[in-house]
Amino acid sequence: MRWRNNHHASEPIAAPEGKWTFVDFPDSACDDGTPTGIGIYPNKASDKLLVFLNGGGACWDYGTCVTFNTSTHGPIGSKQFANASAAFGGSVMDHALADNPFKDYSTVWIPYCTGDVHTGDTVNTYGDGGGKTAQIHHKGHANVLAYLKRLVPTFSKPGKIVISGSSAGGGGALFNYPTFREAWPGVPMMLVEDSLPLFVGNSITPTLRKAWFDSWKLDAVAGPICPGCKDDLSLFMKAVAEKYPQDRLALLSSQQDRTIRTYFQLQPAAFQTALEQLTTDVLDKQPNWRHFYVTGETHTMLGSPDKFTAGTTPLWPWLSQLTNDATPPASADPGK
Repeated sequence: MRWRNNHHASEPIAAPEGKWTFVDFPDSACDDGTPTGIGIYPNKASDKLLVFLNGGGACWDYGTCVTFNTSTHGPIGSKQFANASAAFGGSVMDHALADNPFKDYSTVWIPYCTGDVHTGDTVNTYGDGGGKTAQIHHKGHANVLAYLKRLVPTFSKPGKIVISGSSAGGGGALFNYPTFREAWPGVPMMLVEDSLPLFVGNSITPTLRKAWFDSWKLDAVAGPICPGCKDDLSLFMKAVAEKYPQDRLALLSSQQDRTIRTYFQLQPAAFQTALEQLTTDVLDKQPNWRHFYVTGETHTMLGSPDKFTAGTTPLWPWLSQLTNDATPPASADPGK
């Protein structure tokens, strides 16, 4: 269900200024069915808002969800948020960091405990084939809709919104971008997607694509703007660019990301080739996409942007130009 069909706003959130607070949402759910919530850091002195979707793997059957535990599980409540927020130092959510272009933004942190790249609205029972079963609540997209019911009245007239996330959260920021756009129509908005590129065609195998669409009901999120995404997930990146040509969109990645290449079942060189194909065939053909690529196999950058430089371009100034300057930066590549 998209925002336009689910836009009954609720009460705004009341939270102290200049500090992190965890807000419970009884109508949300982690994979175990327990409710979760969001972290919020309000700053009424600014009309800018950063929404950050957290990462933590993905799962789509008994093996991935239970046997190999390839995603973060619930519960996630105030205790877990306290642990997570203690590690915000040096990240895009560090409001005391001088180099951080988001330091003055009001900030919302969306947890990840649904295994579905923030895209699901379904409950599945998976079996191991030998009689063991597990019920998994893939409710990532449903949670976003629940949060928006209160976030929209809380931030009713933002001057700028940045939607971002890392790893599965980066994918969630991308897949939910049309939903955020519908929730705040007409507001200047941009996307910073950290470390989940959607490769062209069979660079992500048909088996994996089918599992994700079937298990998470991904078509409910991707289908409205990208009916061909079941065959080519990169088309979603193209569709977002074409639907919102005025918005700046950015992808961050290392050339051989060890974590994502494992999920995609690719060798290092094959991952790099697929990233180059995505860049040449899709991103570079869209005037509003930018990319920031670094050498090596590291995974995610927004937790510590000071550690990353693409060629001679440090990440912090690049993000600052992307989000604040009249002219966006050029894409940044290793060796340039």
